Amino acid sequence: MEHRRFTRIPFDAEVQLYDPQDQKTWTSELIDISLKGLKLSCPHDWNNEWETTKHQNFEVTLILAKNDIEIKIQATLKHHDEAILGFQTIHIDVDSASHLHRLLELNLG
Repeated sequence: MEHRRFTRIPFDAEVQLYDPQDQKTWTSELIDISLKGLKLSCPHDWNNEWETTKHQNFEVTLILAKNDIEIKIQATLKHHDEAILGFQTIHIDVDSASHLHRLLELNLG
């Protein structure tokens, strides 16, 4: 049985996934998010070559359309299957962290 220290919140948002090593960008959908990580739907043009040591760190931008807010996260790809990419947060700036905290508070009720 898996015990998480951080609650994952299902959330629907558009996501831009960026690989700074090759300057490649994908559009994806957020499946869920926590303070320590996030899951995205696998982009249609994703392939296994992106899951290598060279392509381990990514920039993830969540676009919250209602508020014109962007949450920017630097993350490491931890796993993927046919439909889901799982990332661990390695850095988030103060403004993005504040927005994420507020988003999680609102969705936890």
